[in-house]
Amino acid sequence: MSAPQSPPQIVPYRHGEHAAGLRACFVELQEYERALEPAMPPGERVADEYLARMLERCREWDGAVFVAIDDGAVAGFVSVWAQVPPEPDEPDRPYAFVSDVVVLERLRGRGIGRALLAAAERHARAGGAAVLRLDVMVGNAGARRLYEDEGFVPRRVEMAKPLR
Repeated sequence: MSAPQSPPQIVPYRHGEHAAGLRACFVELQEYERALEPAMPPGERVADEYLARMLERCREWDGAVFVAIDDGAVAGFVSVWAQVPPEPDEPDRPYAFVSDVVVLERLRGRGIGRALLAAAERHARAGGAAVLRLDVMVGNAGARRLYEDEGFVPRRVEMAKPLR
């Protein structure tokens, strides 16, 4: 019988220390999403630009990135923006948005995603947000279950129709 695994530590992202692990998590996520929607670009090709934009939005919208550290390495991350300006046709109050939640596949099922979401929610509350939003691909059943278990409810459904 193996010893129970200790939960990972959730810490604020530190560029020099966590950048490679953050990138690896994003690439794995992008490849998973490509399996659900093959038209998406390869993770290796878009990782650097995507992560730079994600971090820029953190600076603009009172955001933060938290990483899960397991056995000294990045096991996952969450990016949350606490003060997203509303669109003109939405309620006139900023909201918080979880742009990404990633847990490396080999480490899923250990509560890491829940711990990352809890860190995002704490950051959003501290930033004064009244609502926390996120989006998820329809085919990502595991993530959808996690989000529903954590109290997220569907708000909108984005639909697409191929024109070819």
